[in-house]
Amino acid sequence: MMKTATLTPKQAPKQVPTQANNTAKQPQKQVDVLIIGGGISGLSTAWWLAQKGIRVQVWEKSNHAGGKIKTHHRNGFQTEQAASMIMNFKPEVDQFFAHSGLDHYKAKRLLSSENNRYLIHNAQLQALPMSIARLFFSPMWSHKGKLRLLLEPFIGRSTKQNETVSDFIIRRFGHEFLEKAMEPFIAGTLASDPDLACAEQVIPRLTALEKKFGSISAGIVAHKIMGKRTARNPESFSFSNGMQTLPEFLANEPNIHFHRNRDVCQLIHHKHQKTKHWEIHAQGPHGEVSCQAQHVVLASPASSAAQLIEPLNQSLSQLLNGIEYASLSVVHIGLNRSAIKHSLDGAGFLVPRQEQQSGKIQINGNLWMSSLFAHKAPENTVLLSSYLGGARHPQAIHLSTQESIDTVLHDISPLIGLKAETSPIMGRLDKHPRALPLYHGHYQQRLSEIKQQLHTLPGLHLSANYKGGVSVRDRISCAKETADIIHKQLSQTKNHCEVPQDCTTTFLSQSVLERLA
Repeated sequence: MMKTATLTPKQAPKQVPTQANNTAKQPQKQVDVLIIGGGISGLSTAWWLAQKGIRVQVWEKSNHAGGKIKTHHRNGFQTEQAASMIMNFKPEVDQFFAHSGLDHYKAKRLLSSENNRYLIHNAQLQALPMSIARLFFSPMWSHKGKLRLLLEPFIGRSTKQNETVSDFIIRRFGHEFLEKAMEPFIAGTLASDPDLACAEQVIPRLTALEKKFGSISAGIVAHKIMGKRTARNPESFSFSNGMQTLPEFLANEPNIHFHRNRDVCQLIHHKHQKTKHWEIHAQGPHGEVSCQAQHVVLASPASSAAQLIEPLNQSLSQLLNGIEYASLSVVHIGLNRSAIKHSLDGAGFLVPRQEQQSGKIQINGNLWMSSLFAHKAPENTVLLSSYLGGARHPQAIHLSTQESIDTVLHDISPLIGLKAETSPIMGRLDKHPRALPLYHGHYQQRLSEIKQQLHTLPGLHLSANYKGGVSVRDRISCAKETADIIHKQLSQTKNHCEVPQDCTTTFLSQSVLERLA
């Protein structure tokens, strides 16, 4: 019978190898769940399933666990290809790190980086107010803008469907708050456009407060009166050896059964037989690999999932293919500390679009990584990571490495007081042509239609960053939801407890192997 495991914290950290050892593992011919895609969505879903005693495998087409998450070490600098940290306020994510043993590898954010958060205002760095009281004494907001904020509790609910982030924020807080606070956050961290982004998907906590209490302010007050909080104080952290520690740790968990270099080419749904199941075919390093599973989780980008689903459900495939992605370039620059006048006493800064429209600055934001975490840069140096492109400037993805570095230096030099003629001691460019999904347009309706179409394919699940949020925190949280659904469905199935047949891998000659599109 399927076992339900009891979560207990691990007493001591285990050593995290640099690469999962898959050579000793052979695929079972039958498993409860097969997960396609070894990014954080797939790996964390597998972890939650494994805690419930469910037989699970993860097949990843590349040689790398973690998707876009990857840490690079160069000349003493530690740079992140994608996610640079985790900001968490969810209890289930706390549970994930505590019971997996990953808590032992956390690198906490430096307290000094909490001092200030900056925004570009009138072409200069301006510290953001960290409280309502400080906000009303800040020169960043006009008297009209401050008064408009005070009106928020008296604004009624909207009956408009598919409200955009801009519509929602302007309606509740005013246009000035959108342009100076919310728009830089949406564009800088999500590479999105608030004028097009679906409010329910991009700022779900704020829209939920309005639905329940009628206003954001009333919701916060109500939670305090009831002894609740909208969220606990966020914890920001990375890992001592970088963000890649997270996927590598999960890929080496023995109950997850992670297999790299397996490119899935066909899904077959056996739904008319007495025992319903899925048949999966992939091309591995030595030929074709096949497997049977009760459930399949597609934890891959929308276009990859659409390609596999197309022979099974064209409508669902088209819905997935219609999801837009933003391109993004991450530019890492190492500089001598003595060449910078600014104290760098914070996390970095974001750039409102009004500042970009002057044509003097192109970057969306700049993280001061060596101020955020220790050991990101050698002594007496700093590491700054900047973001180019997104929905604002998709053409930035075509800039070369040198062009990207020159653009960043041009933008940040007057802001941080970089001495003239200063050359970087390290420069790196990470390009992501399809970086983040854009929750643009009638996205809530699209997700509803996707959910409806999934009902035609029982046992098939989607778990990727185009559903439920793009952050690592959101991916771990959504993975738990997916695992809970599968566990419930498996518990209602009688034949999932059968003893699996002997492991069998089918190897075919290269002349027979043809990828099925």
